[in-house]
Amino acid sequence: MFYENNNPCCAWKSITSVIIEESKTQVWERNIDPRKILGPDEHTKKLALVMLAGLKVKKEKVHEDAKKLFTEWKPSVRKMLETCLTLDPSFSDMQNYALFDSNFPVYLLGRKYASRKDMEQIKESMSSLLWFTYRKNFQPIGGTGPTTDQGWGCMLRCGQMLLAQALIVRHLNYSWFWNRNMKSTEYMRILRMFQDKKSCLFSIHQIAHMGVSEGKQIGEWFGPNTVAQVLKKLAVYDQWSRLAVHVALDNVLITSDVRTMACTKPPQLKSGSLHLSNDCNDNHDIVGSATDADWFPELTISRSRSETSLSSCSGICEEWRPLLIIIPLRLGLNTINACYLSAIQVFFALPQCVGIIGGRPNHALYFVGIADDNLLYLDPHFCQNYVDLEKIVTTTEKKDGYVVISMEEFDDTTYHCPFILSTKFDKMDPSLAIAFLCRTEDDYNELADQLRTRLLLASTPPLFEMLETRPKNFPPFVPYVGEKTKLQDYTDLGEINDSYDEFEILE
Repeated sequence: MFYENNNPCCAWKSITSVIIEESKTQVWERNIDPRKILGPDEHTKKLALVMLAGLKVKKEKVHEDAKKLFTEWKPSVRKMLETCLTLDPSFSDMQNYALFDSNFPVYLLGRKYASRKDMEQIKESMSSLLWFTYRKNFQPIGGTGPTTDQGWGCMLRCGQMLLAQALIVRHLNYSWFWNRNMKSTEYMRILRMFQDKKSCLFSIHQIAHMGVSEGKQIGEWFGPNTVAQVLKKLAVYDQWSRLAVHVALDNVLITSDVRTMACTKPPQLKSGSLHLSNDCNDNHDIVGSATDADWFPELTISRSRSETSLSSCSGICEEWRPLLIIIPLRLGLNTINACYLSAIQVFFALPQCVGIIGGRPNHALYFVGIADDNLLYLDPHFCQNYVDLEKIVTTTEKKDGYVVISMEEFDDTTYHCPFILSTKFDKMDPSLAIAFLCRTEDDYNELADQLRTRLLLASTPPLFEMLETRPKNFPPFVPYVGEKTKLQDYTDLGEINDSYDEFEILE
């Protein structure tokens, strides 16, 4: 539920219910009222959050300088506060509802709203976005690996949210809104593709495994560029969506590369080469055995070309495939350069916009909108229980002397965020990746025109460069169609785009 009667306390109740699940006993033993977090005193907020997490902090420190508080706390306490159970109030000030009272419009993934006047529509749009958070108690990754991504998977979850939004637009159009009581077949199919089980193509299991091909071990932090490369590789196996993914490196978007990628015929998977269970892809396209070697894409694509499970019948075709363009950027050295604010504002106004993956050190976020210099985002840093979307929920009740049995296919409410989060532009980490979805060639032509006439003129220097063709000194562009691509042959922005300070603190 969103704010009731514009009361942000309701949103805090939703947040603290997640936290209290982990530390309910400690909260009530200390007799801490979660609503104290709403107080104007930032130090009180921090103290309340720490106590909600079950940590011990002396009350007399409540009026001390917040920075000193964080410095004096043990590293393990700071880590727990930043990456596990709670939000950092200095970064996500949800009580700042006044940002919607300004005269500045709100741009949310290409939609324009008139702040307070369109508040209900803003709530509906935010709650319609698919929200992927930390989960626990899912199938072990790799059979014996972790059963939770808490503490390391926030950037992977942001990548899931960005890709899910692209698939929603691709299959359900820009005008789609979530209805908890009426779910379309396409929506359910998309959501199931992201379930936390290895048989689902875009699960945390598959993303973590595919990261190995990018030099990332399971449980290791991903940067925005690494996530983009992994999504590009996994998308090859989604024959239902036929989504082409182009990752533009070196801060340059080259139109000839874009057209080549969009018009490259997707590879045809041989029978038995890739197993998708009925629950995740409805098994419409692929039928085969369920051996791990057959299923895991990272094992399949690392074979030699002669052994690859992808047929060689890929090449240039006349049909334009829906295209997801991801551009990893670094907009500053250690902090984001203020000169890019106007360009980011234009970015969120473009209809092809599908958001930004970024955040700040130790805290990856999925940015979906902007109001003046306030960015709206979805935060993956809530650890929720694994949900089996194939489990039938049955309820029984007596009515007029009869037993009435109701069956619901699955409860997807934990995949939609019940509150609005915002942060200031200058709190962003300079390492990020922006993304566009072009469903048709006309979409891209319109986007290219908007980039040249608006976005790239909105800041000095521009967000990135745009060229019609590759410079002569560039290596030839080879569209990714499933074979193992040697990214080291090209300039990989991962090393320069990923922050020195990681988004996740790892032991």
